[in-house]
Amino acid sequence: MRNAILLTIILIAVVVFNPALGQANKKRIQPGRMYNAQDTLFAPSYGFTSYVPAGWIGTLPRESEVFLLTTGSNGFGEIFVFGRAATDLNQLSELWKQGVDVTETLRLKAIDPKISGQILQSEVVADGNFVGNKSRAFAATKCGNQGTCITVLAVATEGSYESIAGAALEFLEKGTFEVPSFPSPYENFDWQKFLANKLMITYDEVLGGARQTQINLCENGTFSANVKKKGIMRKTNPEYKNRMSGNWTVMGEGPEAILNLTFTKKGLSPLTVPLTLRDEGLYVGDERYYASEATECNR
Repeated sequence: MRNAILLTIILIAVVVFNPALGQANKKRIQPGRMYNAQDTLFAPSYGFTSYVPAGWIGTLPRESEVFLLTTGSNGFGEIFVFGRAATDLNQLSELWKQGVDVTETLRLKAIDPKISGQILQSEVVADGNFVGNKSRAFAATKCGNQGTCITVLAVATEGSYESIAGAALEFLEKGTFEVPSFPSPYENFDWQKFLANKLMITYDEVLGGARQTQINLCENGTFSANVKKKGIMRKTNPEYKNRMSGNWTVMGEGPEAILNLTFTKKGLSPLTVPLTLRDEGLYVGDERYYASEATECNR
């Protein structure tokens, strides 16, 4: 059985923070990126901050709200983390004793709930799609003084239960609360850094024509482009075609920016290109572009 611990961050607007970068450089977790132990996880909509456990690495799979942490030392286990509005822990304890529906497909019933400070914890009997028949489960909830609570559900085998439950409890114990906020994921976005040494590419096909555009934006401020057109697409901006080069600059704030292209070829007018980031995608107007490592830049 794989050694894994799943950290489901059902916390809107989860972000990651590397302490070395400073408070002002908090950034939203990027799908597909790897995160290391001791990275700080910050959920601004719940005002909650905690840390990736020591000895673990993690990633947020694309098109998913499940943050996956893996380790080779603590045995099999899963931890699911839920955000919720503030509640009285004594009342919640009574509900846990009776059994409570955490989601539409998951029901928990506490065996011996206890409250210590801000945390309610208990081994639980769990019934639902997160829990196997031979698993043990542990649940805990921590409430701050800012109107929010965080609940963790840890699922483990008999042999790994103590260590996985301990990791879940430690995650809460180290967690802190602040006033919830709803910052833009593109606040303080650095367009220059994002575009430098990037290849922007798009392909547009319509009945009777097609166009492929590739633009290498180099860190030194130069660019090279190749625009191939077929059929009726030749009539769209006909002067901009084949291989071109020149210089580029970008000015932007938040999710919007203007890319300025000036050309070395005489007779070609400069282009002002509106860029937008939305839904984790890069757009020029309404046209989707894809960004990857540049192929024609000298490093």
